[in-house]
Amino acid sequence: MLRHLRLALLGVLAFAIGVALLVSLVPFIDTGWWLVRILDFPRLQFAIVTLLLLVPLPFVLRAHPRTALVLAAAALAALAADGYKLWPYRPFAGTALADASCPDDRRLRVMISNVLLSNRQSQTLLDEVRTRKPDLFLAMEVDDWWDRTLEPLAAEMPYGATKITGSYYGMRLFSRLPLSDTQVRFLAGRDTPAIVTGVRLRDGETMTFVGLHPRPPLVGQSALPRDAELYAAAKILRDRAGPALMAGDLNATPWEDAVQRTRRVAGLVSPRQGYGYVYSFDAHSWWAKWPLDQIDTKPGFTTLSLERLAPVGSDHYPYLVSLCRDPDVTAPAAVPESEDDSARIAEADRAAGAEAAR
Repeated sequence: MLRHLRLALLGVLAFAIGVALLVSLVPFIDTGWWLVRILDFPRLQFAIVTLLLLVPLPFVLRAHPRTALVLAAAALAALAADGYKLWPYRPFAGTALADASCPDDRRLRVMISNVLLSNRQSQTLLDEVRTRKPDLFLAMEVDDWWDRTLEPLAAEMPYGATKITGSYYGMRLFSRLPLSDTQVRFLAGRDTPAIVTGVRLRDGETMTFVGLHPRPPLVGQSALPRDAELYAAAKILRDRAGPALMAGDLNATPWEDAVQRTRRVAGLVSPRQGYGYVYSFDAHSWWAKWPLDQIDTKPGFTTLSLERLAPVGSDHYPYLVSLCRDPDVTAPAAVPESEDDSARIAEADRAAGAEAAR
């Protein structure tokens, strides 16, 4: 009986560890196929499950030592693949500037929130914004109802931009700081707007802000049009001198190749590094937790704090980053795109163009 139980356990472990290794390695394939790209999201969950699969291996080690060791090696390979992607987002991976050492005129607080179109807990969000007092607040999935409901924030944040689409991709930007050359742009020919604007910081310097909310890679659809939006935003930031910031629900995790490529092209860095995983989605799920909402900057900003705020009725948590601007640190000159990056960007542009033509 015990022998049969060990064999059954060995079979289950072999299947489960094989799947764990497969789903950890497949996302390294550079493709826009939706199924591959979706597997990028639950990296942490895959790693936790793989760790749990190692626990029963000692029970079959004595009877089947070679098979158990092979399975252990496969599980460790899966963990290594997930760890490679997640390692930059471990807690305490960076250094933060002491809050007291940043002058008031160099501070910048940026808050973003995908409000969820059907959500009606507006007062919770309004109270959170008033309590946190961000300098910039980007709300996404805003329809006419949300636009009217958020309007009271304009009394304290009188500058801004709005684009209501009648779909899940409307957005509104509120700002305490004066804006300049504000545009609503449709990147990569898609029907999802982006807000591009200059923001005059308190010390008089002007920063470029890009707020966007690309469509996620849905079942049966390529992720390349989403990537094309990210790359289009990256080119805007690359071509503008001075400090810059990109924010939004990117529907992509920070370790995805498309996000890494976006950062390379734009010269962006992630404040999330050094503060841990900091998931922002899904507020309604106990296991589907990954960081889709992101705020990235060009060098010259130091992170003072990074917070996932309390639930506001949406499937996304609000996300707040407090920064300190060092005007003596300038962003390095744009690095020419590598041949591989140029090829991938061109492929994404073609996919977005083909989608727009349909």
